[in-house]
This record gives sequence, C-alpha cells and structure tokens, in this order.
Amino acid sequence: MSKMIDQLILALRKEQEIYDEIILLAKEKQAAIVNNNLTEIQRIMEKEKTYSISLVKLEQIRAKMLSGLVKEYNLVEINALTDLYPFMSDHEVRNIDGIRTKLVNTVKILSQKNDLNRQLLEQSIEQIQFDLNLMTTVGEGNVNYEHDANDMDVERKSIFDRKI
Repeated sequence: MSKMIDQLILALRKEQEIYDEIILLAKEKQAAIVNNNLTEIQRIMEKEKTYSISLVKLEQIRAKMLSGLVKEYNLVEINALTDLYPFMSDHEVRNIDGIRTKLVNTVKILSQKNDLNRQLLEQSIEQIQFDLNLMTTVGEGNVNYEHDANDMDVERKSIFDRKI
C-alpha cells in the first residue's frame, strides 16, 4: 500500500469523524433554536467554527496527497477518487469507496439538517419581527367617534414613545 494512499485514507476517515460530530451539533442547534437558547447556539457555533478549521486542514492534506499521487502514477490530474482505483489494490479500493460513500451520505444528511435549522431560524426571526411590530403599534385607548359612529380616529403611540 502506498504511503500517500494510507494518508489519504486516514484524512478521509478523520473527515468523516468530524462530519459525524457536526451532525450531532446540528441536532443540538435545532433544540437550542426551538428553545430560543442563544447562549447554547453561540457555543455550538464556536464548536462548528473549530470543526470547519479542521476540515480545511484535512482538505489541504487530501489535496497534497492527491497531488503526490498524480506525480507517483504519472497522471495528468485526478478529478475523483475513482480515478485512482486502477492503481490500487482491491483492499484499498474497498476502503476508499466505503469511506467515500459514507462521506457522501453524511454530507447529504448534514445538508438536510442545516436546511431545517435555517428554516427554524427564519421562523424565529419572523416571530420576533411580528412581536416587535405588535409592541410598537399598541394603542393608548384614545378613540374618538364622529357623530355617526362610523368613522374612528384612533391615536396610536408606540410603547417606546411613552414617558416613564
């Protein structure tokens, strides 16, 4: 087994582990959003940031390994991991293909969870805007009726305009 392929497999496995952790964080974030727990959301986002940095580093390692494999096997370029299969043993192919398949599925799940969290956040923002609009248009109760009681002149003041 090529040392570069071993390192590539190791980087892919580590990448999978990090994505698994990010999925767990996405579930925690969903609960935090539903419970309006801003402190927890902030903690989760800090962890996600750390994981993102790790993923960037792993991507750099993977790119370096692929570049080395291009030179080792005298290839023009590698567009996909499957381009390396002809140069690998059956065991290496099964190993990389298994990790690749799992990564693809994991990223798909993560994408779905992120989409759900985005929708929950949008709903929370809409609720906050609705609440603010409701609070700023609270009337003082000053209603003036015209002589036929059909026309009303309602004086509205924002609660933020009140003197304390």
